[in-house]
Amino acid sequence: MTEPSAHAAQRAYSKDYWDIVFEQLGRRRLFQLATVVLALIYASAVYAPLIANDRPYVLEAVDYQGYTKALRTLYPAALSLGKVAKQGEAAYLAARAEGSDFGYQQAVEQERQAVETQLGTLARYAPAEQRATLAELGAATDALAARAQAGDAELGDDAGALKDRAKEVRDAFKPLDPEHPEAGGLALVGVRSYPLFEAIDAWEFFFMVLWAFLLTWPVWNRVVNRVVLGGRRERIRRARKPKLAFVLVVSVAAMLIWRGTVGGSMTFATAPYKDALTSGEIVATHVVFPPIAQGFAETSASENYRPPTWHASAELDEKGYYVRGARVPQADPITGFLPPSVPVQVRRGEAELNAGARHPLGTDSVGRDMLVRLLWGGRVSLAVGLVSALLLVLIGTVIGAVAGFFGGWVDLLISRLIEIVLCFPAFFLILMVVAYTDPSVVPPIIAIVVVIAMVRWTGVARLARGEFLKLRDQEFVVAARALGFSSRRTIFRHILPNAMGPLLVSGAFAVASGILTESALSFLGYGIQHPVPSWGSLIVESRSAEHWWIQVFPGFAIFITVLCYNLVGDAFRDALDPKMKKEGA
Repeated sequence: MTEPSAHAAQRAYSKDYWDIVFEQLGRRRLFQLATVVLALIYASAVYAPLIANDRPYVLEAVDYQGYTKALRTLYPAALSLGKVAKQGEAAYLAARAEGSDFGYQQAVEQERQAVETQLGTLARYAPAEQRATLAELGAATDALAARAQAGDAELGDDAGALKDRAKEVRDAFKPLDPEHPEAGGLALVGVRSYPLFEAIDAWEFFFMVLWAFLLTWPVWNRVVNRVVLGGRRERIRRARKPKLAFVLVVSVAAMLIWRGTVGGSMTFATAPYKDALTSGEIVATHVVFPPIAQGFAETSASENYRPPTWHASAELDEKGYYVRGARVPQADPITGFLPPSVPVQVRRGEAELNAGARHPLGTDSVGRDMLVRLLWGGRVSLAVGLVSALLLVLIGTVIGAVAGFFGGWVDLLISRLIEIVLCFPAFFLILMVVAYTDPSVVPPIIAIVVVIAMVRWTGVARLARGEFLKLRDQEFVVAARALGFSSRRTIFRHILPNAMGPLLVSGAFAVASGILTESALSFLGYGIQHPVPSWGSLIVESRSAEHWWIQVFPGFAIFITVLCYNLVGDAFRDALDPKMKKEGA
């Protein structure tokens, strides 16, 4: 044997089971295409808050409404604190409402906090050189409150001085109106904030970091294999688990850092920034919106059921009337009455009224953008499919493994249980359980995931049982038993890794099935509740052929996702079939 052929034989011999499987998958173009499409679909769902949101990335602005309100409220708050302080504890307790248990100390503290809150708002936007005045007023407020809580009875002069200082601040801190600068006033300073990032919670950030690793895996994995591991197959094989552990550890660390620093969360489904920026309540010096500046719950009553804006029938005039198509208003032939319309308000960050990018997939019954809701809805549908598949594969694998390994009466009992569950129509059983589950007690998404897993584990269990029946008498299992290994170790450390192939295929098909089930439940009204979208709930927004975009785009998303999962499952099934393996170059 020549030296090159010897090296070739060594390389071929060094391939393990999964090397051959991945080599087979690499030859399948449809598998590669389906994997890329699924990766992009999941990326659109994971990064939906960064792609489509009514919150800006960066906002450097002055909240004139909040500042003016704080300036207007400061003097009454200081006056109220002075009144309670001069009143004294005895007089306050005598004058308070009957049955009230609100003490004097609490009343003084409440009034002090009211003054401090207004001063904090003023200091947030006031120039740096003016903040010393506010700090002096704050110190005087704290001193008066402390003396009142200590029982000092001689507070009349101090209360009057606090009132006078608050009045001076109110007069001196009147803001400069940007539209009428000639009137004079204090030039306020914009404050930089990051509203969109502040609305992202730690778990969302975890999946964003994790998916960034997965999307860039072909790049960094190749660099690590060639540069760090030297391209040696044995080192690459041993590094599989460390690389996976590294990705998970970095993602978890990023989540913990995000929780400790930003600690974001979305309190409300909609945000007021666009309206405030458009009306002038917030004057921005610098603002950056996402590519699609629309929220998934943001409505526009004047654009309900608007077709995709690249379509000719979606064109509107300045008054809000459709220019062409079936929805062009017609005046009454006798009275000449024309139905009233509401002009569309183009808010800050949004595309122009008739721009193709304004609503490229149209709107629903209350004017919510369908593209935005499709992106956000993917988070629910894809999560239900993936988590339910993981759960049912876990349940089915454990039960099937126990049945196949132990056999005898254990196998008989579990087999009868599987047959009993199979007697019930799966979808109608899921529908019945979800329909009678109180959404205020159990969130619908959790109920759907759990019910799907509890009903559809039987197929995986039967598959796992068959694999374990086939493998339990193999030499390596007999050797494990002879060495005294426990049943748990033999099952999960020796047999299960050799039976994972068919189970992975079953899991791929289970994800597609879970997505279809969630979509059907949401379509029937038993899925995710408004305003949170899912692909199934989007389709039910309208059943009229006139609103074709309502059914077409969510339905197409479901179709493509399920098709890709079926292609992935088929590819895994063929690659894991020993009869179809070819180790050719």
